[in-house]
Amino acid sequence: MEQQSLVWSLPPQNLSACHSTIQGLKDYQSRFWAIGLNGDTLQPDSFLKFFEDRSLPFAYFVRSQGVSAGNESAYEVNVSTLQSYINQQVTAETQLVNAIVTQLKDYQARNWAIGLNGDTLQPDGFVAFFGQRQLPFDYYVRSQGLSLGEPTAYNNNIQTLQKYLQTVK
Repeated sequence: MEQQSLVWSLPPQNLSACHSTIQGLKDYQSRFWAIGLNGDTLQPDSFLKFFEDRSLPFAYFVRSQGVSAGNESAYEVNVSTLQSYINQQVTAETQLVNAIVTQLKDYQARNWAIGLNGDTLQPDGFVAFFGQRQLPFDYYVRSQGLSLGEPTAYNNNIQTLQKYLQTVK
């Protein structure tokens, strides 16, 4: 159950940041401002950092202080790169969530504990998965004298994931 992104932010927050960055690129394009390097200082800018943090290729456009890097198509190239990245992130998260749903259904069919490992009573991967995404989680454990939650927990968690997928798309 490992996140497949190089960026440690969660998909909804990461996707929102991508959309904001696209808007920023379009704003800079409308003003004909430099991207990649600050036009006044020639220091790396937040666009470059955003792309570097995600190991994405970046196209520069700078016309300042005698420096000429890239061309005007850089704005659209970067927007296109982010749109492809967004699509990849949505696909990867959808596949991961669907795999967790399948796993929950398998655990339900076997009446296995969810939330705490039935043998060790330590938090399991479901807890971490839901926690990373700040989603509510319902426990169901019947082990070692512990009775926690109800059998409806499986379906409740599946519904939570299905609702979550709508925010990702």
